[in-house]
Amino acid sequence: MLHLNSPDHNTNAEQSENIVWKVLIFDKFGQDVISSIMRVNDLRENGVTVHMLLSQERAALADVPAVYFVEPTLENVKKICEDLNRNLYDSYYVNFCSTIPRPILEEFATNTITDNTSDMVNQVFDQYLNFICTNPNVFSLNQPQAFINLNNPTAPESLIDETIDKTVNGLFSVIVTMGVIPIIRCPRGNAAEMIANKLDSKLRDHVMNSRTNLFSESNNLQRPVLILLDRSMDLTPMLSHSWTYEALIHDVLAMKLNRITIEGTETEKKKSYDVDNKDFFWLKNASSPFPQVAEDIDIELNKYKRDAAEITGMSGVSSLEDVGQIDMSSNTKLLKSAITALPELTARKATLDMHMNVATCLLNAIKDRQLDGFFQIEESITRQNKTTLLETFNDMEKKNPQDKMRLFLIYYLSTVEEIPKDDMDAYEKALEQAGCDMEPLNYIKKVRALMRMTSMISSPSQPQTGGFSQNDLFRGFSSIGNKLSDRLKEGGLGGGFENLLSGVKNLLPTRKELVVSKIVSDIMNPPPNEASKASDYLYFDPKVSKNSRSPRQHKVAFQEAIVFVVGGGNYVEYQNLQELTTQNNSKKKITYGSTDILSPLEFLNQLAVLGRESS
Repeated sequence: MLHLNSPDHNTNAEQSENIVWKVLIFDKFGQDVISSIMRVNDLRENGVTVHMLLSQERAALADVPAVYFVEPTLENVKKICEDLNRNLYDSYYVNFCSTIPRPILEEFATNTITDNTSDMVNQVFDQYLNFICTNPNVFSLNQPQAFINLNNPTAPESLIDETIDKTVNGLFSVIVTMGVIPIIRCPRGNAAEMIANKLDSKLRDHVMNSRTNLFSESNNLQRPVLILLDRSMDLTPMLSHSWTYEALIHDVLAMKLNRITIEGTETEKKKSYDVDNKDFFWLKNASSPFPQVAEDIDIELNKYKRDAAEITGMSGVSSLEDVGQIDMSSNTKLLKSAITALPELTARKATLDMHMNVATCLLNAIKDRQLDGFFQIEESITRQNKTTLLETFNDMEKKNPQDKMRLFLIYYLSTVEEIPKDDMDAYEKALEQAGCDMEPLNYIKKVRALMRMTSMISSPSQPQTGGFSQNDLFRGFSSIGNKLSDRLKEGGLGGGFENLLSGVKNLLPTRKELVVSKIVSDIMNPPPNEASKASDYLYFDPKVSKNSRSPRQHKVAFQEAIVFVVGGGNYVEYQNLQELTTQNNSKKKITYGSTDILSPLEFLNQLAVLGRESS
């Protein structure tokens, strides 16, 4: 799209002088789609000199082509027509995120003909990109309110239909982008089945009737399976306290569209950092447990210091900042290699400094909110008794009421037997005294009645720990806290962690398969001798005409799955699914998507809204 939709452009260096410089104009949604995968430098490498919002006031740039990337709405089309009328740019390349409805396209055509500007429009494309990709295996449809819209008893029918249609269109775009029509599986009843039915019809209709087939025709491709699931099937991952780097950042700091925001304090101003696919530390550690991340920062910093010392030693200067002042008259090979290594080292230092700051903020939050304690209790939630829970709720050191409410909801959803009324009253009283908003619990009580009917509340199997108690992990953890803080006092890179986490390596979070992972596992590798958890799931194959009675191939294994949760997903569930891909050395691929990637706090707030609406 940024290369004016030319099919044969190359992005290598020889092409850089042939680049057409252009303006990029997007609406809010287009901005979200682009900003989650491209930074300003990436845009510049692709010839974009200026990028602006469609809604803002823009000055004319007479000789420059303009690339538009917007949602196909009447309002946006009118804006583009105004730009054409004011003759702002040289030529216009209009790209819509999703399929433009016929009436809006006709409106666009009519307006340009009336204004006599139609010959300035070089292209109009449907890009099928109305989803947001935060990493190569995670996408979201940017519908934060989907869970509320689909579960609110007072929601009008039209709102539910609109939410489902938006989801179907978004999923259609994801499938078009992947280029292969999947088999679709979903549970019966609920929103997932409605979406599966509509998506199946839309794909079938496209294959049968479209003049331009958007899918690769080769039949030997092993097709992926698209597994559509409802969020209400398992709410615990959305509320749980996690211990891995990416999930902790998402929970504790604000992380949206790959930008981590650290709120300012009285002494420091607000900071934000971007993580992208060039960030070596993020690629390696996003799903690692936090103690391991702290240890790895130390290893990488020491490695950086060694490399920096080698270069400064080679060029005879005291620090990297002075390398630019080297006397070039003695231009030896050594100096050349010092100069060439400099950009990589500087970039590496910036990345490590960023992660050092992020890890320190996480650490302060973990200490402040005692998140390690919550994580520890949740790891063995089914074994907790009334005394432990009430102690936690009444503990004044644990200052954050939302943490306490999340813990209790997980306990409530994980206990198989009904909680005795006296106990329940005691819990509710303690939570109210701790300052909790009780609406999420009111809503979950109603849901619990429904969930009792489904058999999915099975108590998680007791985790196997490798001969260590969880307590050791957290003892080791408090020492990380002190060392990291001392380290920062010494000014960033000074000092060393000194085998800071000795003995912690074996103490990783216990492996638990979440409900969603169990279902995905059963669909990708159907168990040969026992009943599959997905045996009664519906089966759709959009390539086969509805009338032909195709055999339902429930026992076929899949190498690739797209798992889509209707109503919100998060990184805890994503990381749990990624563990499936590496089990038994299998080379499987799982892409995880949802209507929106929500932090635990955002989800708790949605439960509160539903609690108020349904009372």
